[in-house]
Amino acid sequence: MTPSVKNMKKGTCGCGRSPTGDCIGWHGLTEEQYQTKKAEWDFEQYKTQAQELWNDSCTSNRSE
Repeated sequence: MTPSVKNMKKGTCGCGRSPTGDCIGWHGLTEEQYQTKKAEWDFEQYKTQAQELWNDSCTSNRSE
């Protein structure tokens, strides 16, 4: 019996689909669903990194 996602421990992704290494339930997705979720996750990571870079830039505290 497979344990539920919320009962999984850190670093327990066995299918290799989780971008974090932790089971997040993506093993149950079809290939198409997985590709969509992965693209969404990648885009969110890109936005987060871009915002962090912008916040750390020399222009982030300038008044307009």
